[in-house]
Amino acid sequence: MSVDGILISLAPAAGELGHLLRVAIDAEQVGATRIHLALDQPDFVAAVAGLRRQTDLIITTDPAHPGADLVDRLPPDVTEIVLDGTDPAALTAEVARVVAAATGEISVGGRGAAAVPVLFAAIAAGADLLVGTALTPVEPSAPGQDPPRGRDDAALVARASGLARIAGRPAAQGKPARARWRIG
Repeated sequence: MSVDGILISLAPAAGELGHLLRVAIDAEQVGATRIHLALDQPDFVAAVAGLRRQTDLIITTDPAHPGADLVDRLPPDVTEIVLDGTDPAALTAEVARVVAAATGEISVGGRGAAAVPVLFAAIAAGADLLVGTALTPVEPSAPGQDPPRGRDDAALVARASGLARIAGRPAAQGKPARARWRIG
């Protein structure tokens, strides 16, 4: 466990630029340290420029993305794991296993139904957190129904931040996060 707080990374689903910027601003205000842009994020260059102008978030994407040179790079000893599953006990054991085996810092997230059990286990195990609609996609609406009301990325960050704070691991922000990950 780090003395300077937990790092919360947001992985939003790809979306319209204005929505992405609103999500990023709101998520930063409730505890996000980093935003990880989707491979299929439209207007990638404009998204990165807007995020740099309007937030202090660390901005990352998949290293294979053509625009990867425009964003921040995490240190090589940072590992990210996304787990799937529906058995909370098995997920908790897997989080404990991967955190114990990590040779550097580790961020852990859960996909879909695994999101909440993994969130609790990661906080307890001393890992950093990865949350977002890219991990918990919105269910499509049936024909003739209103568009789905998906999880809001800022709400997912707020939940993670609140639980971490209750556990005595408040979210790290801005300069401490950049210093810890040796970024700019």
